[in-house]
Amino acid sequence: MKHEVLMKVVEDAITTFPQNRLCQKIDSDDIQMRDYHGILRMIFHQTYEGPQTFALAGVNCPPRFQIAKDYLFQHAEEEKSHWMWVVNDLDNTGYVGGAMLDSLPLPPCQNYVAFNYFVALKMPIARLAIAAVLEGIGARYGAYYARKTCELLSLKVEQAQFYFGHGDTDKEHIADIWRVIDGCDLDEKETAWMCHAAKTAGNVYRSMYDETGDFL
Repeated sequence: MKHEVLMKVVEDAITTFPQNRLCQKIDSDDIQMRDYHGILRMIFHQTYEGPQTFALAGVNCPPRFQIAKDYLFQHAEEEKSHWMWVVNDLDNTGYVGGAMLDSLPLPPCQNYVAFNYFVALKMPIARLAIAAVLEGIGARYGAYYARKTCELLSLKVEQAQFYFGHGDTDKEHIADIWRVIDGCDLDEKETAWMCHAAKTAGNVYRSMYDETGDFL
């Protein structure tokens, strides 16, 4: 099967994601509002910078990956305002930590964002592998953890706009991403980079959910 090795790496990253500390808190009915604010604060710069790294990867992809270039630009456009969902959820749940646009990225998020910029410059096609991991996580777990968080914290859907929104859209995105990857004729080096990017993204992204309260 085409890209079978990459698909396994992506699946492993998705499957191991709930082992993080925040998901374990939710699964044990132990989440507090501080934890919810913590993860929103953690992911803000990811959501703000992410579309820019998609666009940068699109610029740097070679013409033989035109299908990927087009998708990366399209995805950047679609995702460019999702950071506002994070701000909405913080504002609607009483967060008083200051304006997110004036905040500095927390170290685990900074690591993830920096890796995305690195990949967009070094091996831009591998930005799709990172996206496959995150969209896969969102599609599989987003709605479940959003629903349970709302139940435990007595939140309304409009107070969890980011996670509910991505739980729905990511199911469509993951199919599109694999369609685009399948349309790319990857050489051995590019395939190795795709696998490396997916594995690294899984580890670095999961660490953001391990350390949500450590910097607040």
